[in-house]
Amino acid sequence: MAEITLWMRSFVKIADAGSFSAAAVRPPHNQSTLSKHVASLEAHLRTRLFNRTTRSLSLTDDGAIFYERAVAALAAIDEAEASIGVTGELTGVLRMTAPLTLGESRLIAMIKKFLMIHPGVEVDFRLSDHALNLASDNLDMAVRVGQLGDNQLVARKIGMTRRMLAASPEYLDRAGRPTSIADLTSHNCLYYALASYRQRWEFENGDSVQVKGNFSADSPNALRAAARSGMGIAVNAIWLFENDLRQGTLEAVLPDFTPVSMPINIILPAARHVAARTRSMIEFLANEFANDPLLAIS
Repeated sequence: MAEITLWMRSFVKIADAGSFSAAAVRPPHNQSTLSKHVASLEAHLRTRLFNRTTRSLSLTDDGAIFYERAVAALAAIDEAEASIGVTGELTGVLRMTAPLTLGESRLIAMIKKFLMIHPGVEVDFRLSDHALNLASDNLDMAVRVGQLGDNQLVARKIGMTRRMLAASPEYLDRAGRPTSIADLTSHNCLYYALASYRQRWEFENGDSVQVKGNFSADSPNALRAAARSGMGIAVNAIWLFENDLRQGTLEAVLPDFTPVSMPINIILPAARHVAARTRSMIEFLANEFANDPLLAIS
């Protein structure tokens, strides 16, 4: 049994790394040992787990099925050992995804603190403003901003994104400073192409307005850059604009009217065992968000 567990760990390590050589970079086993472990596991299972060519390595159909079960089984073993003190620390690879701007401005600093507390954990962090598929992209968890469209997902709300309107002083000097929500209809408004609200901007007081503009983007950073260049008024997270507000390159628009905040959720794949390292990260991030005034739920 111990040998099979060792072979499974090597198999998962190689699958995660994408090649034998990349997996061998991380101790404790070299490439030759990893190759022997996989060969022994394939002989035991009487099936081929990898498609191998001189330039690529991919899982076979059997390999993909076995990988899912192996990850869950190894996580259960690690958790069982940790529960009775056999191992003193969390270990393994935690695969997670988050929106680019939230990851760069907040999450990377939080993950650094987490890894200092749990040095045995490795984080594979994939930043994308497009929602990755947790199952097909083999992810343990996702941090997502906005309303969730799939009620089958396992979710935990950990924060809120407080938003604001902003534009450059140059644009406002040229086009005028709006004094009411209705004034936005006469301005060039820049909108986020991936958001469900897009050109319908809603506010905490219950008001909403249909805006128009000549620029949209699927990147919050692109919207910030467009606003800074004087193209128009953008709505986004306060933490996205905070440096520009301090530097004077952006100015708050309608500061007395607050756009509706967006929930921040942690998403887990359905019907998969949640490893102790994943649960620990969730609790850690929930605590970090609670202590950030721009991210806290209340």
